[in-house]
Amino acid sequence: MEIHAVNTTVPTWLRRLLPLVLLLLACGLYRATRASTDSDALADLAELPAAPHLVVPRYDLPVVATDEQLQEILTRMRPLSTKINTNVLVHALRMWGPHVEFADPRFLDGPTMLAYFLDDAAFRQLAGVQTPPLFEKTASGVAARAWQADSPHRDTAAVHVDDLLATLAESSVPLTHPMRLRDGDAQVADLLRGALARFHRRQHEYEWTAIAYARYLYPAAPWRNQYGEPLDVAQLVDELLEQPLPNGVCHGTHRLEALVVLAAIDEQVGGLSPWSRRKITRHLGAVAQQLVAAQHLDGYWTRSWVVGQPPSADDELSLYDRILLTGHHLEWLALAPPEVLPPRDVLARAGQWLARALLEADDATLEQHYGPFTHAARALCLWRGREPHQVFAWPQSTPAKGDVPSTTLTSSN
Repeated sequence: MEIHAVNTTVPTWLRRLLPLVLLLLACGLYRATRASTDSDALADLAELPAAPHLVVPRYDLPVVATDEQLQEILTRMRPLSTKINTNVLVHALRMWGPHVEFADPRFLDGPTMLAYFLDDAAFRQLAGVQTPPLFEKTASGVAARAWQADSPHRDTAAVHVDDLLATLAESSVPLTHPMRLRDGDAQVADLLRGALARFHRRQHEYEWTAIAYARYLYPAAPWRNQYGEPLDVAQLVDELLEQPLPNGVCHGTHRLEALVVLAAIDEQVGGLSPWSRRKITRHLGAVAQQLVAAQHLDGYWTRSWVVGQPPSADDELSLYDRILLTGHHLEWLALAPPEVLPPRDVLARAGQWLARALLEADDATLEQHYGPFTHAARALCLWRGREPHQVFAWPQSTPAKGDVPSTTLTSSN
């Protein structure tokens, strides 16, 4: 039998193509390895502190709101146990915290509100047994059911991206806390993991994702989202700073809140570059100066704050807009470093107008706009150096564990 030798010569065209093929294979292998590595790093949250960072009030300025005003306001702002609405409850939990007790069945106490978000059985007890679950497991973690205008269950959905997660962080709920879901058990860490996996630059809403990252993870190393994009805190800061002032939820005020929360935590643990820190301080200082120029003589702010001019048509301005903008601005300013604050008289005028407005609003208006108005009530408490549940318990209240004494603001700034 005649044996023919096999021709093993590689064709010229294949020799020329081979380096490109190898390069593409190497890139694919590298991408897969990086994605796996980053995913593992994101999943391994056990090495991080379980308890979120605390951001405590900085000042005690009685001219903003008196003890008597605060007591009357907080009495009116207790969350009703009727007409269950997720957006109302997340605002109520954020304002009152998970431990407040009212000893009155007409109002929801802190443990009940917290259970609504962490235990599906408690959620169904308040929202209805036929209501779709608030949270579900996904491939990247846990996700909240998003609000949809045409859904018959929109009242029990999450209105904003990651606001429920940020509120759990603000309520000092640890990452290891269990979540009893309808499709199985999880942890708050799984909710955070899902949020970071979905996050990307130019996301429509990112304010609460930034707050959750700052409170739970900062100054953790960069991570990679589910789209393979590398992300770090410097990019997060740039995203918060680069958008035009009115962009974002509540006319841009939640972006300012995210910046002051991140800056306050950076003071505790470090991590921002000096350049990023200076950019935040300059931005907040510039906004404060615009607020000085845009304040109405009565003390409130409106949407005209972004152009640094006081409102010119009082008869066209709703009480809702005035309370929303004034409350949100006073809230982030209460957590801002002293070097960026507007003068003391500006804060006093804003606080006194806001206190009177909350006391004079009728019950129907308070119920209709409960969510935004909680920001106003909380802001006034922060300017007295306490969270609302602590103010409500005066004179017996003491700083919560981890709190630090507030600074009395006596200078002109």
